[in-house]
Amino acid sequence: MKELMKELTKGLFGLVLCWAVFVNGASIATAAIPAQVGPKASVQAATDTLLTKLKEVKPLYVEDPAAFFAEIDQSLGPFVDFDGFSRSVMAKYYRRASDEEKAQFIQTFRKGLIETYAKALVEFENETIIVLEPTIDADRPDRASIGLEIHGANSRIYPVEYSLILIDNKWLLRNVVIEGINIGLQFRSQFAAYMRTYNNNIGDVIANWSVDAGS
Repeated sequence: MKELMKELTKGLFGLVLCWAVFVNGASIATAAIPAQVGPKASVQAATDTLLTKLKEVKPLYVEDPAAFFAEIDQSLGPFVDFDGFSRSVMAKYYRRASDEEKAQFIQTFRKGLIETYAKALVEFENETIIVLEPTIDADRPDRASIGLEIHGANSRIYPVEYSLILIDNKWLLRNVVIEGINIGLQFRSQFAAYMRTYNNNIGDVIANWSVDAGS
């Protein structure tokens, strides 16, 4: 799975980053997205500005990695539902965690995701991303899924699906499925395994957490 994750996160994380930057109004060529824009318009607009944004942020990785990670965190953070994502990863253990432990895991989970996938971002080289039509749950109109096709440098086409949630009129990323691999479930299994390794001590799990989706 490591090779798959390495290739896919180039396009996946880069797309999410540029989606966040675009929605945040940082695109010079395009106006800010309206508050109630649909999921496809948000993702498509991000795709259109992807290569330009990558050229802007890549130099920071070599010149000042800390600033590189900080810029990505600042841009990406408001557009990922880290609270909901981390709660799903903790699963049944979420109820057992103290408020402090929950807050600590959100920050640890966020830091790990951003730093791991930001490193893959710098390797993005002219991959093509096609955004498909979204599906909005008729019973839960605040939930949507949208498919993407990432055409990799090796000529393979990787199917990716985002799970989105509408919070305060913004579509936020809640989970990702890559070639049928549910990343949220991978992290959930990892958390459960860590709980066994660290004798059900949530504090120790958080202290030793690392992003091992590629393991």
